[in-house]
Amino acid sequence: MDFVRELGADIVIDYRSQDFEQLLSGYDLVLDSLGGENLEKSLRVLKPGGKAIGIAGPPDPAFAREAGLNPVLRLAISGLSAGIRRQARKLGVSYQFLFMRASGDQLRQITALIDDGALRPVVGRVFPFGQTVEALEGLEKGGIRGKAVVSNP
Repeated sequence: MDFVRELGADIVIDYRSQDFEQLLSGYDLVLDSLGGENLEKSLRVLKPGGKAIGIAGPPDPAFAREAGLNPVLRLAISGLSAGIRRQARKLGVSYQFLFMRASGDQLRQITALIDDGALRPVVGRVFPFGQTVEALEGLEKGGIRGKAVVSNP
């Protein structure tokens, strides 16, 4: 827990033994990287007018429009997110899907933030390229504190 506080966290929740939905409420924004049940809980910790942004899906109609998908695919995507959008409306909050795109400009901005000390990436462990599978398994099990880096010398 001290590790996370040193990174600047005001509230620390151990997801293995605590349910964040029972401990948090009244937030303006949640960034959800897991989806599913976690996204549903995230909607419930928002205050009215709050927004949940999901990067694990489901994609929403705005994404389908921005991607220029044909009407049939747009309809299918609307159906994929209908349930979570309905839950959000009932709670007086909103849901938006964020599709991550590679951007050299954004990476340069992030690099500048790291160089200035505004962001501090935490490298938990460096794996040689030949151990990529082990790196992914370690992340899945939660045994790595910080980022797993795969190096290709």
